[in-house]
Order: sequence, then structure tokens, then C-alpha cells
Amino acid sequence: MRPAARLALVFVLLGAGAAGAARLDVTVRDPGDRAHVATVRRAWSGAEQDLRALGLRLPGARLEAAASAADLAARTGEPWFVAASTRGTVIRTQRLGALAARGLLPLTVRHEAFHLAQPRGLPRWLAEGLARVFSGEASRDPASPTGLEGLRDADLDHLLATRDPARLTAAYREAARRARALVGRVGWKGALGGQSSSSGASKIR
Repeated sequence: MRPAARLALVFVLLGAGAAGAARLDVTVRDPGDRAHVATVRRAWSGAEQDLRALGLRLPGARLEAAASAADLAARTGEPWFVAASTRGTVIRTQRLGALAARGLLPLTVRHEAFHLAQPRGLPRWLAEGLARVFSGEASRDPASPTGLEGLRDADLDHLLATRDPARLTAAYREAARRARALVGRVGWKGALGGQSSSSGASKIR
């Protein structure tokens, strides 16, 4: 491990040591990412508090920042433009500096924290949509139609699962639109119970 990466790791372990707090270990491959570790820690801490208010528990995790977009794609199999991917309790992200430059670093941390804490059994569209609403990403979406409004929930699930780069951004936006509308109707607790997006939509249980 490079010295800069080791210093970043030690910094986060010390910063996340509050009693009862979910521990987050961070490793970086770009020494410049060390400057953004404090932002990650603050976003993680805030997400944990907000998740606790929703009755969700955030487990300890490890965040691995890639050296580049190509590095992240090679490690996860995701399209090059995806900000992060979580499997188990390991979060893999783009370079922290690259996310920070686009104003996405705190939002990305919150998004992946939600996935770590989300109830089991949520359909993909709802999990992704709620994560984008929780993180604040959905508030940045354009108000224009997604073009996917008529898609059934199950078909939106399939579209998100296939990871088609040409339609993935629209699918994320549509998932967030439906999730936000659902939260507006039944509240967060109801949405976390896995209700369908509308009375005419396919059931998701």
C-alpha cells in the first residue's frame, strides 16, 4: 500500500471511532484523494444519523476509491460513468477527487450508505430510487420526462439490471421519480415496506 493510502486509512479509522458508530475504512489509490477523506467521513456520519431516524442500521463497511474510471469499471463491471458500486459491505467508488469535482462525493457516500442499510427484498427500481432520493441526487435531476413513465415496475427492474449504458441514466431518473412519488404518498416507512409505485403497476412482492 502506498504511504498516502495508509495515512488516509488511519485518518478515517480514528475519525469514525465514536461509540456505537458504524466504522468506515477507506483506502485510496490516488494520493490526491487523501484531501477528500474528511468529506467522506462527514457524509458517512450524516447518513448514519438519517438512516437511524428511518429505523435503519448502517453496518461497518470498507470504501475503496479506484485510481480512475477505467479502474473502477474493471473492478466492478459497471459502465465507466457509474459513480460507485456496493457489494456486500465493500463500496467501490470513482476517485474521490473526481467525484468531488462534480459535486457528487457526499451524495455518492449517502447513496451507497442507503444500499448498505436498506431492507432486504426491495425491488431494484425501488432500492435505486430511494437511494437517489435519500442521497439528494434526485433533487438534481432535470424536470423533463424520462421517456420511461409507461414502463412497468418489473420492466424498469430489468432495465436497471441489464446496465445498458444508453438507457441507464434515464432508468435511474425514472426510479427516483417513482420512489419520490411513493414516499410522498405513503411516507418513508411505507416506502421501505416495498409498496408498488402505483395502484395500476405490477406488484413487487
